[in-house]
Amino acid sequence: MSFQRPHTTQPSPHAPQNQSQSQPFHPQHPQAQPFPGHPQQPNPQGIPHQGTVLTGRGLVKYYGDVVGLAGVDVTVQAGEALAVMGPSGNGKTTLLHVLAGILTPDQGEVWLGGERVDQLGDAARTVLRRRRLGFVFQDNQLLAELPADENVALPLMVDGVSRREAIGRARNMLAQVGLSAEVSRRPGELSGGQAQRVAIARALVGEPQAVFADEPTGALDAATGAQVIDLLVGAATHRGAAVVVVTHDDAVAARCHRVVRIVDGRVSER
Repeated sequence: MSFQRPHTTQPSPHAPQNQSQSQPFHPQHPQAQPFPGHPQQPNPQGIPHQGTVLTGRGLVKYYGDVVGLAGVDVTVQAGEALAVMGPSGNGKTTLLHVLAGILTPDQGEVWLGGERVDQLGDAARTVLRRRRLGFVFQDNQLLAELPADENVALPLMVDGVSRREAIGRARNMLAQVGLSAEVSRRPGELSGGQAQRVAIARALVGEPQAVFADEPTGALDAATGAQVIDLLVGAATHRGAAVVVVTHDDAVAARCHRVVRIVDGRVSER
């Protein structure tokens, strides 16, 4: 349930920033190791500490008079997987979109490494998403007419990589997710779990700094979903990427390193 935009003066941008109240969440599988503690305060220049890949500070997002995010603080480190949970319509996907530079916050800051993402123009954010971020969606969003290797290679070719190099890198990545024998198959010839593995390979082929997954197991049965989230978390964090997973599934969250819960646009311990 969202709440209405308050008719009061907004908090000063110079007010002290509260850190995310996320709770430690111990992984239940061997690929994701417990993540060590990390610094709690930004350095005097305001740039996040080295090792922190993704930072959101005081994030506020309005939809008309409805508040989607109400002052959210969150950090994700290199090699860490963060699960974002909460009731439907309470800000989970809005948070993901703001952190990924798809939406611009009305207040607050978004940092990717040492770069302030929310201050970039639309064209610069498009390039940033293509070159430095990876995405996995519930419905995989593969192109039905292309075989697996071309689906994975497509982001590289769009960014100017030669077809030969892009296909080679795509096939190598497909081998890493266990699909060496399926490189020539189209999405309609793959199982749901295999199609999501292709989507994971596509998300990782550009060696992104951060990977965003919005309900990546929502269309899969429990056993296949567990395999897919283990693969995503293990493969991405092994490469030092930060991972943000929006999910309603406690079993999926249990396979990440930490959990934050978003209720009415705020981080909640409920």
